[in-house]
Amino acid sequence: MNHKQVATEVLAAVGGKENVISVIHCVTRLRFKLKDETISKKEEVEKIDGVISVIVKGGQYQVVIGNQVENVFKEVIKLTGDQTESEEKTENKKKEKIFDQFTSMISGIFSPLLGILAGTGTLKGILAICTTVGILTDKMGTYVVLYSISNVLFYFFPIFLGASAAKYFNMNQYLGMAIGGAMVYPTIVAAAGAGTGITFLGLPMNLLDYTSSVFPVIASVWLASKLEKGLNKIMPQSLKFILTSLIVLVVMVPLTFFIVGPVLTFASGLLSKATFAIYNFNPVLGGIVLGGPWILIVMFGLHWTFIPIFINNMATNGFDATLGLLTANQFAMAGATIAIALKSREQKEKSLAWSTGSVCLFGVSEPTLYGLLLPLKKPLIMSVIGGSIGGAVAGIFKSKLYAFGGSGLLQIPLAINPSGIDSGFYGLIASAAAGFVIGFILTFIFGYSKKKEKIA
Repeated sequence: MNHKQVATEVLAAVGGKENVISVIHCVTRLRFKLKDETISKKEEVEKIDGVISVIVKGGQYQVVIGNQVENVFKEVIKLTGDQTESEEKTENKKKEKIFDQFTSMISGIFSPLLGILAGTGTLKGILAICTTVGILTDKMGTYVVLYSISNVLFYFFPIFLGASAAKYFNMNQYLGMAIGGAMVYPTIVAAAGAGTGITFLGLPMNLLDYTSSVFPVIASVWLASKLEKGLNKIMPQSLKFILTSLIVLVVMVPLTFFIVGPVLTFASGLLSKATFAIYNFNPVLGGIVLGGPWILIVMFGLHWTFIPIFINNMATNGFDATLGLLTANQFAMAGATIAIALKSREQKEKSLAWSTGSVCLFGVSEPTLYGLLLPLKKPLIMSVIGGSIGGAVAGIFKSKLYAFGGSGLLQIPLAINPSGIDSGFYGLIASAAAGFVIGFILTFIFGYSKKKEKIA
């Protein structure tokens, strides 16, 4: 793939850099925010060699590239220049629907972190395997070093989120990091752990442990961005360099400890309890309702609204049960795609099916979803059925994930309970197998005709 050529053609087809408000990327997609989506040429974008599909959803113009997206993104940035906010861009945001603003914010803040989060989470799963089979113990130096690598992002999440949120809210990133850093400062964490409240200006401050927290720092940085912008408007130029950051930190950090942190922590706890209440009501039904249809949620880019909930559950409870219900859909898509590979008579389609089905097993689903399942339709339906049945199996065993990491085969180690392998782990494997087998069989028998399907 010629990354520069793809970037140039995509940018031209979406209306040129003058039509781009901002652009970010996730694992497989370029996510544009355009001034005017009507002047973009969707069909022309989809015909570009290297583009899998185009989705317009959640206030974003999403161009699905696949695993080469980062290289294409770099070329796009070279062509568009600095994508910082301006008054015009802020005005465009105001015109968006509230839900679109929310999904854009979540994807904008979390997208830069997902690759590292998946990598460190996967390492945590590998370490769980090593300790379970006796290769390592938690007393060994090798384990200590590797575990520190696997846990560093999640433990210091407020710092990383502070930087990412500050960039999204068009604020000094280092101020965002400083706010997050203050929240996990060792003295503060120790005081919170000991339950020894401290006072600030004579007022009692009920400190909480914000390590691994999600929502408090995002809210704090958002408020800080408003304060910073206000100060920069009234502050003399000669004083901005020192006083703006000083005032923002001295105001926002105590405000976070007094109000923002406790309120958002309480709300986070309620959110976590609500998701587990739904799960505990009937995990099998939850697996059926979420397991397969999750494919459609991802297809429309709506999964971003769930990402902070999953991570918050990990931080609050040490695991997330909902994610266990979703493992099977990845394998169902892979099974359906491999069935296509075996039945297809078109060499191009067969080659595409083998390659995308293989990477789907390792967590990259967009190429198979947009390149085969969606165009062929029936295999997509069979994948949804397989994902739902596999999700029900996970619900029977109450499978959970104990770290946020990769998908597909890379997700299986994340189901190992830190206390030792339990039925939930075996249930997750059974769920994955069920999803794959059902997706394969249904597609092979009912979901694909050798005569009619042909990939352009």
